[in-house]
Amino acid sequence: MKKHYQVIIIGAGPAGIAVATSLKKAGVDDLVILERENAFGGAPRHCLHPTFGLQTFWRPMTGRTFIKKIRARAPDAAIATSATVVALKAGGELSVSLPEEGLLGITGERVVIATGARETPRHPRLVGGLRPRGVMTAGALQQFIYLGKRKPFSSPVVVGSEVVGFSALWTLKNAGIKAVAMIEPEPRLIAPSASSLCAAFLGVKIRRGTEITRIGGLDRVEYIDTKDRAGNEHRIACDGVIFTGRFVGENTLVRESHLAHDPAAGGAPVTDQFGRCSDPAYFAAGNMLHPADMGDQCYQEGLVVGRHVADSLRNRLPDYEKNGVPVNRDPAIRLVTPGRLITGAGIRPVTLNMRVARPVKGDVIVSAGDRILYRKRHDCKIERRILLKNLPPSAIPAPATAVELKIIPVK
Repeated sequence: MKKHYQVIIIGAGPAGIAVATSLKKAGVDDLVILERENAFGGAPRHCLHPTFGLQTFWRPMTGRTFIKKIRARAPDAAIATSATVVALKAGGELSVSLPEEGLLGITGERVVIATGARETPRHPRLVGGLRPRGVMTAGALQQFIYLGKRKPFSSPVVVGSEVVGFSALWTLKNAGIKAVAMIEPEPRLIAPSASSLCAAFLGVKIRRGTEITRIGGLDRVEYIDTKDRAGNEHRIACDGVIFTGRFVGENTLVRESHLAHDPAAGGAPVTDQFGRCSDPAYFAAGNMLHPADMGDQCYQEGLVVGRHVADSLRNRLPDYEKNGVPVNRDPAIRLVTPGRLITGAGIRPVTLNMRVARPVKGDVIVSAGDRILYRKRHDCKIERRILLKNLPPSAIPAPATAVELKIIPVK
């Protein structure tokens, strides 16, 4: 591996591949994508449900097909697999571990972080019990079944009703496995309500407003204990538990680096509307910033960020510090990206991508001083992306030191 590149991209999922595609189109050829797994594609490469491609190719396809098609758009973009980035340093310097070369120091004039997101496993959810075999996330399930061609259990329980939870039900069906139940702690489904038709078609009962309190079994899972909101307790016999959703950005590298980041948002880097981080050598894109958008959405964002990186190499972006103001948010809002807005005449309108900490219906207001930049009523649900479109940074008054984002609840 070379010691210097114009652009280094960390992560070969949809966002990372998209960044490389735009850079190649802009004439930036000296680039490499670093992927810690032994194959490119990220999570979609082991997704066989047809929920990809609609926004990019205008037809549904599996994640595996989607990755092949977007890779074909930049076939000569170099991808180094089994390449683990150990540290991010100032000015685009990276420490990278490679199987045959050991620990190396390499630099990029620009570095794009596109490390994606991961599901929250059992222990951060504070579920009691022992540690029997048969407890995993939906991502691990897909790897067991689609990549390893193995059946890890025969009668599991699926925890979580985000879209990925229903994807897990479909993955089980493809392997000839039927889930005993789907458990959802919230009183309503997190995925669109029509998703319940999928569970009904598969004959899986959804237990809303129900928490797992304990996983039982010595060698492997034998049962789970649950409690509903009325305090009723139930024991469900099963041989596996699949925790799905509650995605968090894969931001370990960022949290341990010099980059400005947001601890309340899982350590996501603070970026401006160009995807640029506090160190102008670094950019970020994809689900590390806003878990968990669809693969198509991350790919489309990556294409845009790639164009901004090309502009940055040509010194065509306004200054991050001099022209930017932070976006502050109230406690009802879990995260927002971008977290910094570049202001000034001629700056194009921006879309803020927001998540809430709890369900709330109300007026979402973005203001700078006495000026209202955005106001619209939203029915905000947890784990759903809320887009605040056409916010005008050029309208932010010059004395403003911050932009404020809040929700005023209504009945």
